[in-house]
Amino acid sequence: MDPQVQEKVQKIFRGELKYTSTNLAFNMLITKSRKKVMADPGSMDTCLKELEEFLAKYPIVAKVDLANIAML
Repeated sequence: MDPQVQEKVQKIFRGELKYTSTNLAFNMLITKSRKKVMADPGSMDTCLKELEEFLAKYPIVAKVDLANIAML
């Protein structure tokens, strides 16, 4: 994942940026990760790893949503 996009994803997980995907599963992952990071900021690396695994399984989602996140 591009470092610029990763920084924005971290902001989304911390609740500093708002992003809504057209993909329900991606939205659910974001919500779950946001709750986990808000409760325990040290879990950021775990959440990023989960996101990487999800995006590896669904490259179409990765292409579309990472491009949209990059434009935030």
